[in-house]
Amino acid sequence: MGSEETKNKAEATEGMIDLGKLPLEEPERGVFETYSNVVNMNWTLTDVRIRFAELLQVPDDDRPTWENQHGILLERAAITIPWHVAKVLRDSLIGVIKNYEEINGELRPPKLPARP
Repeated sequence: MGSEETKNKAEATEGMIDLGKLPLEEPERGVFETYSNVVNMNWTLTDVRIRFAELLQVPDDDRPTWENQHGILLERAAITIPWHVAKVLRDSLIGVIKNYEEINGELRPPKLPARP
């Protein structure tokens, strides 16, 4: 590695914290968990906001039967992170999806069957 490359690498890792060595604590009330099958994003100059929702079928208020349902998006959570953390998230997702697909095959968008 050349001296310029070594210097750049040292500058890039300067001030980095090894998160794997920090103690992991859970709040007294536990960690918030939810389910989402829809993701949406908004962003600013400094942050990315990831919004998580669940696509649901709910009955109509005036005629609440199985046949009278409509779709809604029920927003479950929103997480705002800085751009550099978004990049770490992207890289982590790429890695875990790659490993999953190597074992289970390529992920494809699901298709709904027709109503019987």
